[in-house]
Amino acid sequence: MKTRTVMLLFLSVIFGLGAAWMANNWLEQQSAASAREAERAGSELAQVVVASVDLAPGVQLDPIHVQLKQIDARLVPPGSIITLEETQGMVTKNNLYKGDVLRKERLTPIGQGSTLSVLLEPGMRAVTVRVNDVIGVAGFLLPGNRVDILFTEGDMTRTVLKNLKVLAVDQTQHTDENRPKLVRAVTLEVDPEQAEKLVNASSNGRIQLALRNPNDEQDLNDIVAALSPESASPVAAEPAAPKPRARPRQSSVDLIKGTSQQQVPVKS
Repeated sequence: MKTRTVMLLFLSVIFGLGAAWMANNWLEQQSAASAREAERAGSELAQVVVASVDLAPGVQLDPIHVQLKQIDARLVPPGSIITLEETQGMVTKNNLYKGDVLRKERLTPIGQGSTLSVLLEPGMRAVTVRVNDVIGVAGFLLPGNRVDILFTEGDMTRTVLKNLKVLAVDQTQHTDENRPKLVRAVTLEVDPEQAEKLVNASSNGRIQLALRNPNDEQDLNDIVAALSPESASPVAAEPAAPKPRARPRQSSVDLIKGTSQQQVPVKS
């Protein structure tokens, strides 16, 4: 029994080593075939800078945020950054995820104003409005949310602006916390015309922020119009045709002569 056990153990080790050798040999062959195919295609490796961690907009790049990586030269996008020195003093303009290739159009120098200004799209403005626990949707607003602006004057409320992007709450441009937080001010991204309407509404009346679903592209006014009974276009009722007046009934008497009968009208 001991001899049989030793033989089985010995054979298991031999078979295991053989399987490992065959697997390693197959991997080397595949790697060599890929290298030969790349050489035939004339592809080369290029060095680029990629994000080593997930980055939110407005983050100043540090050495721990980036790293060098060799990729196929055919996959290098235009404007890619190829040295770590180019990332010094730069701020992210968009969300970057681990492994993304850094490009110049997605970064901006930190010396060009505050980090909030680099988050604005071309032609857009940042306007801050004062809020409280009610106007600010009970603290559920977060950077990146979309809101509508409701304006109340007297006893009338209407929507003056729709689908505005929240750039910051108080002085926070991005946050990893997903919980309510009461704030005193909200900064919104608007165009120049919307900025005038927003400032005018907040100065001349009372505004309310309405949080939107990020996937909701339907116009809020269309929903209100569809639900309001007053919005239905009234159908003009055709004038009723005048009823003919009944002619006055004339009095008459029956005149019977023998076998004949005749009605004779009687004037009143």
